[in-house]
Amino acid sequence: MIHVLKHVESITQHRDRTLLELGVASALFELVKALEVNLYKVSQHGTENYLTRVTHVGDDGVRYVRSEFDGGDVATPLGERPEMVACVNETQIVRVHDTTRDAFVHCFPISVDRRVLGVLEVVCGAPLSSDELDTAEGFLGLYRNYLSLLDCSERDTLTGLLNRKTFDENLGKILMGLSASESNTTADAQTPPRRRQNEDGKHWLAVVDVDHFKRVNDQFGHLYGDEVLLLLARIMQQSFRHQDRLFRFGGEEFVIILRATSEDEVSVALERLRSSVEAYLFPQVGRVTVSVGYTGINSGDTIPDIVGRADDALYVAKESGRNQVSSYERLLASGKVSPREAPNSDIELF
Repeated sequence: MIHVLKHVESITQHRDRTLLELGVASALFELVKALEVNLYKVSQHGTENYLTRVTHVGDDGVRYVRSEFDGGDVATPLGERPEMVACVNETQIVRVHDTTRDAFVHCFPISVDRRVLGVLEVVCGAPLSSDELDTAEGFLGLYRNYLSLLDCSERDTLTGLLNRKTFDENLGKILMGLSASESNTTADAQTPPRRRQNEDGKHWLAVVDVDHFKRVNDQFGHLYGDEVLLLLARIMQQSFRHQDRLFRFGGEEFVIILRATSEDEVSVALERLRSSVEAYLFPQVGRVTVSVGYTGINSGDTIPDIVGRADDALYVAKESGRNQVSSYERLLASGKVSPREAPNSDIELF
């Protein structure tokens, strides 16, 4: 019992989602003498569910996604893992015997607010006993409760998108990852390098602002203004992939962080959002448009650097008639904006 409580104490110290997941997987690996423990996130593309492994603990070591903006392993269709179909679709605990390695695979659904967000996979040499199942379910309940608490602190109460505090924290993680990746390029050739950013493309940041939003509030009232923001958040969720991150930055301003292999890919995605908003008929209000400014995220940037460049592009979009998408890099190349001056000190003000 003392051993279990020590694991609980360790897990409940974390306020970081990644470390929380790693703590739960490590505790179960040790307590039930598992061969390996894996945590999968469930995402939906169109009508099909996909699984992405984000945490692994086994005899071969520990692997986990260090940032919420990293994708983890390649996503695989849920149908390719038959043992997980009932786990996800019917919220059932599933156990199967893997004859190829003579192991028993236990799948536990991770459900929050009646939605299955992931699967905890515990692989053992023998079926889990009743006590071990209780232990696994207990840690899973602890994990679910903490996910709910994290969601409350990380998400905007109106739209359900990630909030400004989470933006600052996670963009900081991206910049730290870029710095670490750059350091690895100059490390000893015998040292295995970490995955570099350009393998999956570059990160980009876009600022989205509702055009003439004050007019909406003044003419229709704040209740309808809030409904516009809520519906806009839903359009954004439908327009981007599960690995893209959407934030409500404050008021009528939103931020998107996405990864793409080219600027053209970013431009197409943002233009798709702009046209979807323009085509949507908002109740009572009618037609609403958005302006968008975006920029690339580079090693050596600070958060004010990145947001400032995107804001410069957004300003041009607004001044040029609104309801359009502007790229800072393209504006800079055409001479329509001036390069931003580097800060005079190492102190970041934001």
